[in-house]
Amino acid sequence: MRFLIFLFCMFLPLYPAFAAVDIALQGKDPVRLENVYQQDGIPYIAIEDALDAVGLTGYWNSITHSFRINTKRGLAEISPASGFLKIGGEYYPLKDKPRFIDGRLRVTDSFILNQLAQLSGRSIYFRNLDSNTDKVSAKKVSGLEKLFAFLLNKKTSENGPMIGAVAIDPGHGGLDTGIIASSGYKEKQLNLDIAEKLAKQLKMKLGIPIYLSRDGDYELTMEQRLQSASKEGVDIWLLLHAQAAFSSELRGVSLFVRPEEVTSNVTDQNDVEVFGSDSMQLATELARSLRESAIAVRGIYPSSRLSLGRGNLPTVQIELGYLSNPEELEQLQSPKYQDKMVQALYMGIQRYAKKSKEK
Repeated sequence: MRFLIFLFCMFLPLYPAFAAVDIALQGKDPVRLENVYQQDGIPYIAIEDALDAVGLTGYWNSITHSFRINTKRGLAEISPASGFLKIGGEYYPLKDKPRFIDGRLRVTDSFILNQLAQLSGRSIYFRNLDSNTDKVSAKKVSGLEKLFAFLLNKKTSENGPMIGAVAIDPGHGGLDTGIIASSGYKEKQLNLDIAEKLAKQLKMKLGIPIYLSRDGDYELTMEQRLQSASKEGVDIWLLLHAQAAFSSELRGVSLFVRPEEVTSNVTDQNDVEVFGSDSMQLATELARSLRESAIAVRGIYPSSRLSLGRGNLPTVQIELGYLSNPEELEQLQSPKYQDKMVQALYMGIQRYAKKSKEK
């Protein structure tokens, strides 16, 4: 009897927990799906149910062992054996692989909010109704936040230059391509090109160490990305990314800082003066220099994304532009435009250093 109880206890955690979610296309009433499984705090929804909720259709292909989704762009394809979405001969990385659970192929909230939204051509509302999910996620996040807080504290020094070193994180890399433009141009390449040019500019003109989280096309774990920011003497951490939107009209650079460091509203006006955290001061000088170089800046925004970390190390995530805007996409691929952006970022860093020294 004790042996049977032991076996029961051993296998009980393997059964996934049931949950429910609400899904809706923008402007539509939410559809509640109750045949949802929670695994490690991640909801898994049957792909057919998710498609039905957003007005799409699909079917399982037993020959290719993949699920095909009918879209205006053609057939999109996912498989439990692959971490990619295939459409039109292109492969797009998925955050979470589809999984067979209880006899049905299931996808996560990440797939619904990102890939499925793109395939449907409309933004999607998603709400997880499981009350235990936040608790599970909070436990995972707290561990990461402790790591961030430990690594991202500024090392104060009585002597030497105001900026001892700069860390730059070119987002994505390897199989993690980031955004892929309609032309096939990948965000990971843009981030690395700007990072390498900015690093060279800073080394030549300021003569300080510059640490890149990656110097080639390969993937990094979050811990590996943080290593550059934890180097001795680092006083600034810049994270480089790019954006995309459903509208092809959106354009411009966006700058993000930790929400607790936003002390006032910053608009896209040119004459804003902000006295706040070091991150806010840095973002303000970067934005001003970009605008003076005739580069559109959408604004400075608070963000709770984990990539920004915690602590008091001056940190700004720079979204370099919109790859979904044809005109801006062409500019971002131009070496001349990249050089202009790098020069503006350098000037912003130099101004921040000067004002920090005066302060």
